[in-house]
Amino acid sequence: MDNKESGPPEDPEIAQVLTDPAASQWLKSTLRTALSRDPVDAANDAEVLHLILERRCRDLLGRH
Repeated sequence: MDNKESGPPEDPEIAQVLTDPAASQWLKSTLRTALSRDPVDAANDAEVLHLILERRCRDLLGRH
């Protein structure tokens, strides 16, 4: 499934992130990439990434 869009996203939350100057370029780039993927695959991968980064953050903060 290919969901590439040529114009701005219709979802206001997505548009807000993509136009927010405070949002990191990494987040914007990752979101744009995710939008072109199968939404279920992208959501599953995002969940795995969330779990890995959350665990890493807890581990690093627990060392101090």
